[in-house]
Amino acid sequence: MRTGESTVWHWNTSLRAHVISAFARTVVKPLFTIWPTTDRGILALAGLETYLDRLPAPPNVTVEPLLLGGVRCERVTHPRHATDSLDGATILYLHGGGFVFCGLGTHRAACALLAARAGVPVVSVEYRQLPHGGVGTSIADAMSAYRALLDSCEDPSKIIVAGDSAGGYLAMKVAEIAALQGLPTPAAVIGYSPLLNLHLEKHDPQFMRKDAYLPMSQVHKLKDRWLSGPDAIIGADSPVDADPALFPPVFLAAAEYELMRPDVELLTERFERAGRPIETHLWSGQIHAFPVLGSILPEGQEIVGLSVDFVRRNIGARRKKSA
Repeated sequence: MRTGESTVWHWNTSLRAHVISAFARTVVKPLFTIWPTTDRGILALAGLETYLDRLPAPPNVTVEPLLLGGVRCERVTHPRHATDSLDGATILYLHGGGFVFCGLGTHRAACALLAARAGVPVVSVEYRQLPHGGVGTSIADAMSAYRALLDSCEDPSKIIVAGDSAGGYLAMKVAEIAALQGLPTPAAVIGYSPLLNLHLEKHDPQFMRKDAYLPMSQVHKLKDRWLSGPDAIIGADSPVDADPALFPPVFLAAAEYELMRPDVELLTERFERAGRPIETHLWSGQIHAFPVLGSILPEGQEIVGLSVDFVRRNIGARRKKSA
């Protein structure tokens, strides 16, 4: 079922998705609601991520640490190599976590799935988060990694910037800032449940309460810290307010009831009005950032596949035009 030229709704929900959603509502959301957003509370989450970072790599991929622009990253590669329009491409991946949690370890399986589906390297970025800097600092690290990747990847015209949640925000900012600063722009952007608006309190509070595990109360507590220094946010504070003309083709996915859906739909409408290429998928019965669970969730696997197909088509179409 379609609700607009660029939006596709998905209504099939697997049993596994129902179980994950129930667990998120009964366990994760209550825990997130009471977790302290102080420096001590945030650093405790970082300690958990450090533990996850030590877990074995996903099967069938190679994980190599590297530095890009002074930022810790890792390259995830799969034996399969793209022979279509994605040949020579690289995916720069920016993890989610509300600018407070998650990192290379939490998103390694998601990056492995992307690498396998696309047949290209996925470079995951360990950008600074609170309490070490606000959103502007996270953007600065993402841009440092992107600039360095332009100089070191196989084909700088085929960099795809992807991310989930807060990482989706950063992916959009990388594309926007690259255009504003005259850098080579990404070939496409992929956003899984991307944060597109730093001012989520503007939306209907009744709808926002329906999110399976993200409590708006914590967003309110974190907002001032997101907007604090020391690094300023370049361009629009919120990608939903940026000029659509600055962006390459964009793929978005969101759950039916999650904090990010209103702005995903709003950005889709603005891109459509501006005649910019965009494809958006909304899925019932899912939780925020469900594509990140693609290694265990069939709907996540499908969205990852659809996002890779979107990028493949748009890069192929661009090369045909330039031929």
